[in-house]
Amino acid sequence: MLQPLPAPPVIEIPCDDAFSVIVQLEDFRHHKLWRGKRLVHAGSHRRGEVAITDLREEWRCQHLSAFDNMRFHVPRATLEELSRESGVRVTGLNPVQAARDPVVFHLAQAALPAMGGAAADTLFIDSVTLALHTHLCNRYGKQEAQPAAGRLAAWQEARVRDYMLANLARRLTLEEVSAQCGLSRAHFARAFKNTFGVPAHAWLQGQRIARAQQLLASGEKSMTEVALECGFADQSHFSRVFKRVLSVAPAAWLRAR
Repeated sequence: MLQPLPAPPVIEIPCDDAFSVIVQLEDFRHHKLWRGKRLVHAGSHRRGEVAITDLREEWRCQHLSAFDNMRFHVPRATLEELSRESGVRVTGLNPVQAARDPVVFHLAQAALPAMGGAAADTLFIDSVTLALHTHLCNRYGKQEAQPAAGRLAAWQEARVRDYMLANLARRLTLEEVSAQCGLSRAHFARAFKNTFGVPAHAWLQGQRIARAQQLLASGEKSMTEVALECGFADQSHFSRVFKRVLSVAPAAWLRAR
């Protein structure tokens, strides 16, 4: 006679002065969640739904079916830092369960391919992370205020352009680039987009592809040399980005010329 399978374990979630933000990448059929001794959720989460919990409280969970989600650990200190940078006064995030949030879902989808590995684009990940924090503060923050938009001054525009072009082969971070202008990351990210029309990571990627086209056209370097000189992890990474931006592979682009 077949013995029934044991129930999945109830997992104690470690306490921390932080928030847990979970977004479901696929439907989660069955799940239980307790705050202290009180059951606060029993049921499903749909694809694209978000749950936010304050980890200072005692939480336990039980996964009763397969799941596919992305979890963001957001320290309270990070929210305070964002407040200082952008002028948004946030004391915490309001807890939610199974809230549909296309913004968090699409940010998670955008970040997923860029996570880890030699081809990780640090400037892109920084930008996605900053966008996520800003959205969480604006939608779920207990206090909020919209900062005024602005543009880079002429000297800041020139300095950051020269710095990024001079460092195409390096993995730049948002903190490093914003420091060239004497601005916080949040202020710089808004001002850069207002000035150049695109986020910093997108502008940098466009400049890398433009430089790669020049090097390929000269015929003086191999494909691998071009990839490394323009800041790509390897030839495969370069080819993927080149095709995504120009809708044609590097070799085909050369033949077309």
